[in-house]
Amino acid sequence: MVEVFKSHGKLMITGEYFVLHGAKSLLLPTKFFQDMTVSRLNEEALVLWESYDQNNNKWFSAEFNLPNLAIRGNETKEKIFLKKILDFVAKKKPKLFENNSGINIKTRMDFNRNWGLGSSAILINNLSNYFGLDSFEVSEYVTNSSGADIASTKISKPIIFSVNDKKPCYKEVNFNPPFSKNLLFVFLNKKQSSAEEVEKFKKIRIEDDEIRSISKITNQILKCKKIDDFNYLIEKHESIISNKIKKETVKNLLFKDFNGSVKSLGAWGGDFVLACGQNNLKNYFKKKGFDISYSFNEMIK
Repeated sequence: MVEVFKSHGKLMITGEYFVLHGAKSLLLPTKFFQDMTVSRLNEEALVLWESYDQNNNKWFSAEFNLPNLAIRGNETKEKIFLKKILDFVAKKKPKLFENNSGINIKTRMDFNRNWGLGSSAILINNLSNYFGLDSFEVSEYVTNSSGADIASTKISKPIIFSVNDKKPCYKEVNFNPPFSKNLLFVFLNKKQSSAEEVEKFKKIRIEDDEIRSISKITNQILKCKKIDDFNYLIEKHESIISNKIKKETVKNLLFKDFNGSVKSLGAWGGDFVLACGQNNLKNYFKKKGFDISYSFNEMIK
């Protein structure tokens, strides 16, 4: 029997970094997704893993012996990450791999794997659904994230997320502003390690009033009806993060002449940015050398 699981990506619109300290964050699900197919292997006692890109080309494979889940062949960071998840599965369900019945897991994404979009959360959510585990619990064991990406992937709807008393709190919201046609998601083609950025940020002292400011902006953006108000809030949000992490805003670095706002999404310095402006947004960014961009309707589920 073949089982198929599917989860969508996410974009964190507000609250990056500060969500780790309890600030409210707005997250939107993407139309882009990754599916996972699981089938039985009767011949060998192993977990055979295969990952395919958007062109159906295999870019990664791994084998884990059963029942001890030892990695076959060379160890890589991808294999070690997967083993950590599988070890946690075995810890929660000790008898699961004892019958030596092998499984073949194939993943396929319909987007460029360099885009980010919460691909680790997608993977964790699909695996958790297959093995019958709590994806928040799995994520907490294998990553240093706030859980916001897991919440977004689980719900696959726009959400407001925060951490209260070390527990994830989230609720579904509506976000489709009147100026959505003026929003554009632009890929910077500079993959950033979220895990590394999280570790750096954890060492920075955060004040309660800064957390409140980010949460307030998140609430205001959710209710925003005018493009000028939205741009003001985006620039205010960028200024707070910039001052705290001691990095230039992406607009000052790359798009000083842009007539509107440009906001980093997720870990600063890579992946996608959100631009809000008037006409011919795609042409502006193409002239700057950024050819990959998506409108709100093209990107958001």
